[in-house]
Amino acid sequence: MQSNQTSINMKESSASAPQFYFELSANGEQTPFQEVVDLPTAITTRVQLKEGENPFKYGIPSLPKGGITLKHGKASKSSKLMEWCAACANPEGDQRAQRAKVNLALKDSKGKELVNWTLFNARPVSNKTTSLGAKDRLADIELELDYSFYTLAKNRD
Repeated sequence: MQSNQTSINMKESSASAPQFYFELSANGEQTPFQEVVDLPTAITTRVQLKEGENPFKYGIPSLPKGGITLKHGKASKSSKLMEWCAACANPEGDQRAQRAKVNLALKDSKGKELVNWTLFNARPVSNKTTSLGAKDRLADIELELDYSFYTLAKNRD
């Protein structure tokens, strides 16, 4: 079975207030994003053959892995997120030290968490920033993250 992947955009109401947004929690800092691309939504399975007199094939859930792209994030150019991206861009740095467990939460307009993805061994693969003025302190970020596997938790309220 192939993993389904989706792109989710922040919707806006007539008053231009977002109905939902994403929040990336990495290195002790929260960064809001408006859009996430290639977000895994299905569990992948692998087939294992049980040897013996009556061979059976078992569909076993496997750990989903891959990468996601977060778009239209807002952060300070001196933020911990930008420092992490810069450290990961250094090819001579310790690659294992650059990996971290991060949380990506889908939140409603009031900040209530609806869904939470925990990405294990995540690291920035690429990032693009565009200055948003204000003396070039704030940047619009597009960030691509690679990770080993993830867990998913939904708020049941």
